[in-house]
Amino acid sequence: MDLQLQQVPATHIDRAWKDGAHKLSEACDESGGEVTGDQLKLMLSRGERILFAAMKDGNPVGWCVIRIDQLPNVRTMHICEVYARGNLYKEFVDQMAVIARNQGCSEMRCSSKPAQARLYSMKFGFEPVYTTLRVKI
Repeated sequence: MDLQLQQVPATHIDRAWKDGAHKLSEACDESGGEVTGDQLKLMLSRGERILFAAMKDGNPVGWCVIRIDQLPNVRTMHICEVYARGNLYKEFVDQMAVIARNQGCSEMRCSSKPAQARLYSMKFGFEPVYTTLRVKI
C-alpha cells in the first residue's frame, strides 16, 4: 500500500505522541535549539502548527509538522520538522505538495542546514530563497 498522509487534529496530539510522534524530537535536536520536542508538542496541541502522520498499512511510519504562512505576495507551506526513515522522503514530499495545493499554497518551503539543503535541491527541486544566519548576543 502507498504512503498516506493523515492530518492529526490538535485534540489528538497526546495520542499521536504515544503512537510515535515523539520521534520528532530528533528533528528538533537538529534545529539549533529553536524548539524542543516538548515545546513542539505544546505548539501542536494549541493548533499553532499542523501534524501529519505518514501511514502505511494502517501504521504510522513517519511524521511531519507544517505551518501555513500567508505572506503579502505568496501563500506557502513551510515544512518545519520531519521524521522519516529510509526511502520515505520522496513519497513525503510528493504528498506534501498535494496538501500544499489543497491549502491554496503556491509553494513549499523548508529550513535546513547546508548539507540537507543540497539534498533537497538535488532530489526535490527546492531552491534557496535566502539564507538565515545568526549570532548569539
